Formats: sequence, C-alpha cells, structure tokens
Amino acid sequence: MQAMTGLDISGKRPNAQAVSAYRLFAADVGGTHARLAVIDADVNGNALSIHHYKKYRNLDFPNLAAIVEDFVATTGPTGIKAATLASAGYVVGDDLIATNLPWSVKLSDIRDKLGLADICTINDFVAVAYGTRHLKAEETVILNKGAKTSPRDTIGVMGPGTGLGAAVLAHSGDTVLALNTEAGQASLAPVTEREIELLKALKKRHSFVSLETALSGPGLLRLYHAMADVTGRAAVLETPEAVSAAGLEGSDQLAAETLEQFCELMGSAAGDFALAFGARGGFYLAGGILPSIRDYLLASRFMARFADKGAMRPFLEDIPVRLIDHGQLGVVGAAGWYVNTELRV
Repeated sequence: MQAMTGLDISGKRPNAQAVSAYRLFAADVGGTHARLAVIDADVNGNALSIHHYKKYRNLDFPNLAAIVEDFVATTGPTGIKAATLASAGYVVGDDLIATNLPWSVKLSDIRDKLGLADICTINDFVAVAYGTRHLKAEETVILNKGAKTSPRDTIGVMGPGTGLGAAVLAHSGDTVLALNTEAGQASLAPVTEREIELLKALKKRHSFVSLETALSGPGLLRLYHAMADVTGRAAVLETPEAVSAAGLEGSDQLAAETLEQFCELMGSAAGDFALAFGARGGFYLAGGILPSIRDYLLASRFMARFADKGAMRPFLEDIPVRLIDHGQLGVVGAAGWYVNTELRV
C-alpha cells in the first residue's frame, strides 16, 4: 500500500530529534472489524502504550468516517499529532481501494474527523509485522518448542481473515523494514491426492484458485463445499462461523474434516512463505480465524506440513512458529511503523 507522508496539524513533518513522546491515532481496518486506538509513543525507547481502544463491527456503520466520528465522540482524545491507517488495499488519490471492505473510504473524510492535515496509510499486515516487535512472550503460543531463535533475522507473518495477508520484517544492522506481499494471491498448491481433487472442485467455481480462495474466512466455507463435492456428502452449513464451530465441537464430521484440511493447507502455505523469504527469525501466525481454533490448530498436522519440504526440512524445523493472541496488535503495529519510519529519520 502507498504510504503518505505523516504531518502534524500544522502541515509540518515532525522533527525526530525534538520528540521524546508522541500521541498517535492508529486504526486497523479489516474486512469485518475496525480497531481504533490512541497510542502514546516513547520514541527514545520505542515503547508504545494504548491510551484509548475500541473495536467496531464494520457493517454497523455506513462508512469508516462514521466509525472514526464515534470513536472521537466517545473517547474524547486530545493531543493527537499524527495518524496511521492500516488496511488491505492501496491508495489512489483520496481513495483507499480495498475489495474486502464493505464500503468505500475517502481519506479526506478521516482527516476531517480527526482534525489532522494528513494521515499515513500502510498495509494491515505490514502493521502486524511491526507489531511483532512489541509482543510479550505470554501474547503468543509457540507451536514448535525446540526451534532456535534468531531475532535479528527475517521474520514472516501470515494470517487468514476476510482475506489471506502476509508480510515480511527484514533487518539490516539497526534498520528494520516491513515488506508488504501479495502471497495470498499465489496459486493454491495441493500436496495429497485428496487436495488435488479439492482443487478440481474449487476450479469448477473459480477460474483461478489462489491460496486466499481456500485459506480465509470465506475460503473455509468454500473448502467445506469442495469437501462435500469430493466426498459425496451434503453441505448443510451456510457460514464460515458455523463450519468452524461444528468442526471444533465435532458435531459435523464434514466440518471437522474441512477444519483439519484447512490447517494442513495453511501449514504448507506458511512453509512455502517461510522458505521464499528465509524467515530464520521466526514465523508468526495472525488473523481472525487461527486464534479462535487455537487448540485444534496445535493438535493438527499444521507443523508437519510446514516442515514437509524435502531437503529444506532442517531449515524449517529450526524456525520458531508462534500463534499471536493479541487482539490489539494491528493498532500497536501501525503506531510502531510510524515511530520507526516517520519519526526516526
């Protein structure tokens, strides 16, 4: 996503040398929910503390500006000097183009609601990647306890939500840079005979089957219907949430098999991504789905499929894989990006 220069209300870029504390507005806008926060940044120590935080359901509001207006009205924030908006998509002029959002976004409307001269926009998974720098041990669940840790090496982040997001956090000396990727749009790669059949079933409904086609919230439902086609059973569930709940409860065998297949395909996709970018520093799983199926994921063949890459198995087995359990990480990461990119210049 295009990044716009961060300005204070006077229209001037902040002077990093003169700033020790900074109050930021940060928003993490996904396809289903928008998370808004006011965050105080201790620039010298790069510490971030959340001053106000609210989570909104997108469909309850006519647009993002209305959400921002409610946030400002109910929290009454003062002293905000800059804003960062994290979302999937890209910026064209005054418009944020994001196919997963239920409404269009005019950046000028957001600026007006906040009373700022400008805002910065970044990809939502770039924000998550920066957010990993502020995670505490208790805010993650390690999936492979024997893995080695190389914190200054490249880190990969991937997660299924309304879509499938992925980003990379690279280190070069003291410089940290997050790279947005479109890994979710790569082709779904079957490994087993059943997965080949599932791909064929998905192809009947989609001219191109990407990772996101199966590995996302809507993708879980698509995978459920494809599993029904392949096994000759009836698909009686109608939402991703119903598939997930029935799979966890074991009340629907088709849903349980779909959930297991989802975890296996996710493991393969994550392993491919870790290989492509050499993520020796660690691999983080995020997104709205995985924390809700945590125990199922831990018991699944996710890690077996993550490492099942032939001669590269030892490389992948040494990568620590962690599930993020931190609902506010997107806004923290958006603020962390601003501190690292706009203030430290």
